[in-house]
Amino acid sequence: MVGENSEATAPLASVSPKVAALCGAFSTLTGAVVIVIGWGLNVNIVRALVPGTVEMKPSTAVMFMLCGIALLLARVSDRWRWIGWTCSIACVLIALTFLSEYVIGWRLGIDEMPFRDTFAHATHIANPGRPAPTTLACFVLTGVTLFALHTRWRIEEVLMVPVAAVATMCLVGYAYSIPAFYGPASAAKMALNTGIAFLAVAVGVLFAQDDGRSQRALTSTDPGTVMARRLIPLALLVPLSLGWLRLLGEEAGIFGLRMGTWLLTMSTIVCLIAVIAWAAASLSRTDAHRRRLESELQRLAGEDELTHLANRRGFVERLNHELALAGRHGSPGALLIIDLDQFKAINDTHGHAAGDELLRRISEVLEARLRDTDALGRLGGDEFVVYLPQTDADAGARVAEHLLTAVSDASAELGDGMRTTSSIGVAFDSSSSHGPEVMLKAADRAMYRAKRAGGNRVDAFEPSAPVANVGSASNRRRSASPESHGNGALVLSKADQT
Repeated sequence: MVGENSEATAPLASVSPKVAALCGAFSTLTGAVVIVIGWGLNVNIVRALVPGTVEMKPSTAVMFMLCGIALLLARVSDRWRWIGWTCSIACVLIALTFLSEYVIGWRLGIDEMPFRDTFAHATHIANPGRPAPTTLACFVLTGVTLFALHTRWRIEEVLMVPVAAVATMCLVGYAYSIPAFYGPASAAKMALNTGIAFLAVAVGVLFAQDDGRSQRALTSTDPGTVMARRLIPLALLVPLSLGWLRLLGEEAGIFGLRMGTWLLTMSTIVCLIAVIAWAAASLSRTDAHRRRLESELQRLAGEDELTHLANRRGFVERLNHELALAGRHGSPGALLIIDLDQFKAINDTHGHAAGDELLRRISEVLEARLRDTDALGRLGGDEFVVYLPQTDADAGARVAEHLLTAVSDASAELGDGMRTTSSIGVAFDSSSSHGPEVMLKAADRAMYRAKRAGGNRVDAFEPSAPVANVGSASNRRRSASPESHGNGALVLSKADQT
């Protein structure tokens, strides 16, 4: 998960500086255009994008320029960053000065600097030229946020949430034509371009940090975060769109208040059901994909990549199950470890590709010679392992000799220089009372005894001695009598038993 998140964050990290710089430039340019063109050249449409609504004040434009410069310099070296800090502090001080006029009730004569608010005087609005308290509070939070961007406080995202919320409510008020949000006489008035600029600054702050919580939320592959990223936009857009359509219908006389309310309610219910169904289907697909990956991971963890047989882990799990089953019924079993003779020489002479082909061929031959109930695996290298359930010592020895011949014949089919023989160690257990590691250790000892005896033979544990030669390819006979294997008991040396 960490790796996935790191990979997902890398592209966003390269884009973040550009987004933050773009938002800072937009805020700076907005303030400059409003001051120079809107107020300097007296172009009303620049000051108030919607005619008849509240205008962006000159002091507001100045503070947006300061915020934009601070955001532009937020990711530069410390040599220039102090300029951004100075701009953010200046923004906070200007906003607090205006707020003090509201709180204390004094007039400092700064409301209409440097331009006279003729529209406010003409409409007899109180405090001409002074920004609304909500706008000033947003500037205080924004200035503190920009100052704290590269400090240890890490409070910038928390402080920008109310700023973004106020700006969003302003835009919704314009969309719904609610005068309380934009009317000149409203205490919560905010110009449309002011709300847009605040949203731009909020977005820029979110992208100004490489490892911020918001960026982690945008890139995290956690199921809850992914679902939130999908549902939050719908939760915002669907109610806003339905409410706006209802207002348009009522204003056009298509339906009345009661019908509009009914349509809004039913539309909301239908949309919510559709969103829930979509989210449920998405979660189901994600969960199904997770289960497939877990199944594949479990398969790979217990499967040998080359031969597609069970690896040591997978075989031991199967052996545990088989021994537990045999122990409940008291049935015998035989464990065979098969090691190819002179396999290293084949690898050194013909290359590892030829050695891999030989291993694949041997695995196919062994699998074809065994029953469906038998367990076959590859322990590693040139060692294979077989468990024969419900098999006594005599039958196990015959199977081992049969596999000894099959390995030799299969390798001969691959051509000159590829012929090899095998050494097979067999461990018997009449009651399956021993664990898998004990069985594997016993068969491994028998296999190494067969290899030390020259290879191309089968050796097995029997009651009368730690290891007894069962047979070799040269004479194809068992040196131990069938009677000695009749009970199939597993006998370990003293070293094994300790």
